[in-house]
Amino acid sequence: MDTTHPPEPHPNLGEFEDPVDGYADDDLLTPDDLSVSVTGMTPSRSFLETEEFETELGGIEEPFEDIFNDISIHEIIQVIADGDRVGRPIVVVYAYRLPSSKEIDHTRLLQYLTQIIDKIVDQDYTIVYFHYGLRSHNKPPVRWLFQAYKQLDRRFKKNLKALYVVHPTRFIRIIFSLFKGFISSKFENKFHYVMCIDELENALSVSRLNLPSPIRDHDKNFSNQAARPVTPPSQPLPTQQFGVPLE
Repeated sequence: MDTTHPPEPHPNLGEFEDPVDGYADDDLLTPDDLSVSVTGMTPSRSFLETEEFETELGGIEEPFEDIFNDISIHEIIQVIADGDRVGRPIVVVYAYRLPSSKEIDHTRLLQYLTQIIDKIVDQDYTIVYFHYGLRSHNKPPVRWLFQAYKQLDRRFKKNLKALYVVHPTRFIRIIFSLFKGFISSKFENKFHYVMCIDELENALSVSRLNLPSPIRDHDKNFSNQAARPVTPPSQPLPTQQFGVPLE
């Protein structure tokens, strides 16, 4: 199977930057994103419990891998069967592997995610989301994120032990602030920002995730930028103006 991925994005320049052709991560938010209304949202059943889901997939006899080959080929989502220290599965999501929004059907992506989690939902599990690589061209619509939260109903949230967001930026923090108005405090307590891989090690065994090199390379750059000392601007000498003597 050809698992060639799109070209790797350049690493972030710092903790809160996500450069896209010179733009910061704030530019990932569009007016349509910020105008999303969450009023009137009611819990909905899982895709797996609707006749429409089975109809859209063309029945359930076709192998899972064949149905979603156009999604799985990008390896956006992986499941580590015994990922954490007590043997619970971990769902790992890589933003940098998302193809352009013009090349992927986000409805099918949500169906694929639902199918994967459905296999482990009856036991405790963890989700680790690596935010590195989310860009203007490949970010899902914010409306889709709200739909995903709705679609992954109580059955999916009940046994979720933790959701770790690694290498967060302002974009993630803004999105979470949009969610805070209607998510439960119990789910909010499961949400954790993780600034670097070493910090993630405190929660689970990172070696079991078999992280790809683009994530490790970015983490190294990210950590170096965070650790770099900031030199305060020096005060000008009393006898100088614009760095030269008054004479």
